Parts: sequence; structure tokens; C-alpha cells
Amino acid sequence: MGSGGDFNSGGPAHPVAGIILVARGDERNPAGDGDVPTEQRLMACVSSLGAGGCKDIYVALGARVVPAPDTSSTTLYLPEWYDSLDACSSAALKFVDQHPSLAGAVIQTLDSPDAGSIAVARVIEAAADCPTSLCRAAFGGRPAQPFYLGAERVREAIAELGAGLPAVRYLVAHRDDMVLVDCTDLGNPADSPL
Repeated sequence: MGSGGDFNSGGPAHPVAGIILVARGDERNPAGDGDVPTEQRLMACVSSLGAGGCKDIYVALGARVVPAPDTSSTTLYLPEWYDSLDACSSAALKFVDQHPSLAGAVIQTLDSPDAGSIAVARVIEAAADCPTSLCRAAFGGRPAQPFYLGAERVREAIAELGAGLPAVRYLVAHRDDMVLVDCTDLGNPADSPL
């Protein structure tokens, strides 16, 4: 399925969370060149999520991190991070699930290029405030980031990650339910790790 075009600046009826997952290796090994993301990149993601329509922004930081952003975002220090991307993804989703007023969450890994606020807004609009929505930005027909999980999808993902399904496999396993939101006109980010 696909979606695209202009977005409604009115935004969703219920608030949407923005989650930035910062994954950087194992703290037991020394950091390599380019292993620690820049603060500027983190701030660009925070800005894109906020300007795109996310009411609350959560930055999930683990063992090897940039400084916590000095913004209105909430920083989640997740010790699960150095265990795996899957463990930290699950922890961040559980945090969102504890806030029942949220319609869903827009998720972006810091490893992926920032697609900008318009891509975030398009993904939120395509979700249409539906709790079962699963939407993902696409560039040239290729799925990328950010992606959106409605509240029921958040719970489903928590359950499936808890049962051992890797985070990246969740998106693959549910690709038939996914709405691809065309963002080709916004650029052509590199391949997404999720």
C-alpha cells in the first residue's frame, strides 16, 4: 500500500510520541572512529520529530552516548541498550505503552538519515490516528525511516520482541499490513538499519 502527497497541518486528534533510538555498540569494547553519533545529528532528529507533529519526544540513550539533549525532550537512560537493539527497542516501546493517552509512536534510529519534519508529518497523517496503523516512509519505493506504530501495534511489537522476534523482523513480518508513505521528493536517504 502507498500514501503520499500533502499533509494536514491540523495533526492527529491524539498525541503521538517520537522515539529516537541511539544504538552504539557494546560498552565493553572501545569505541571506533565514527562510533559515537554527533550531538548535531541527535538535535536534528529531535527537531524533525517535534516539527513533524510529535508531542512528546523520547531519546533512548545507552552505554555509549552523546550528551542528553538540552531541549524539551525526555531522555530515557536504558541499561538494556548494550545488550541489543532489540532489548532497547522493547524497553522504549514499553515506556510508550505506559502512557495510554498516546495514539502511537514515530520511531527513528539515529543510525538512519534524518528524513526531516515533512516525512514525519506524512507518516503521522497516513496513520490517521488509528491504533492498528503501521506506516513507514519510503524513498523510491524502498522502505526507510521514520516509521509509525499505532498504540495496538506498540503492544503487539512488545509481545513479539519479548518472544524473541528481532526488531527488524517485526517490520518484515508485518509488511503486508504496512502503509508505505512516499517521501521520494524529500531526498533519498541511505538504507535504514530497521
